[in-house]
Amino acid sequence: MKKVKLDEKGSATIEFLGMVPIIFLTLMIVWQFIAGIHGLMVAESAANEAAKVYSVTADAGEASAAAEKIVNSSGSYISYGGTPISGTNQFTASVNISIDFVFLPAEFFPGGKPTFSYTADTSGKVIK
Repeated sequence: MKKVKLDEKGSATIEFLGMVPIIFLTLMIVWQFIAGIHGLMVAESAANEAAKVYSVTADAGEASAAAEKIVNSSGSYISYGGTPISGTNQFTASVNISIDFVFLPAEFFPGGKPTFSYTADTSGKVIK
């Protein structure tokens, strides 16, 4: 009986081509996770800034403007949604943001690019 030698030439190329989509998908998921974490950190920072401004000035408009400035300077995939402040002496400041899904093309979605929302809350006391 004669041994038949199997020719495995090119099998590494086929295996590589099979792995490329999986690697790209994993990288896209990791990139979206990083973008989401960045958005959460920006929202928390904006809420803290709004609370600091409101605690000194007691002006909700000025506090909202400070929070909006931070969110708008952080990237085009993060949208500012408002800063409601409740309470007078003891207050709670919330910053609402929307984070776009980075790799999903807007052309595929008639209502606009899909996003997820996040609200960061902080509280404080007005300094008199």
